[in-house]
Amino acid sequence: MKWWKRLIFSVISVLWGYVSLDYLYYAFQLLANAKNVEKVYHPEKDGLMQLLGAGLFLLWFVIIAFYMHLIRKASNQIDLVEANRKTGKEKVKRRWFDVMFQTALILTGLLLRWCYLIFIYFPGI
Repeated sequence: MKWWKRLIFSVISVLWGYVSLDYLYYAFQLLANAKNVEKVYHPEKDGLMQLLGAGLFLLWFVIIAFYMHLIRKASNQIDLVEANRKTGKEKVKRRWFDVMFQTALILTGLLLRWCYLIFIYFPGI
């Protein structure tokens, strides 16, 4: 992958990781029915919101899968072929560096958001 593509994907990955923490927290609140102050379950309203929370979780995974597919398509398409010395069989090793690197940047964005919340937004807790 060229350096400018990797830079663009890196910025997108860090921002996606930073925003994902709040998105996943909101989806979990809907899924767990945390905003129900009456403590009475209404299937029409609460069940629909729980389904929406589950749908948001699934949407997040679909977006991540599409993003990783996009990274694989944008990265080098050359695989490494290695031959085993003892048996002589050839093994194909796929190029996964870009996917692992962008995954690490998404996790870094999540960690940055978590640190921001703990040390700046909620410092007195």
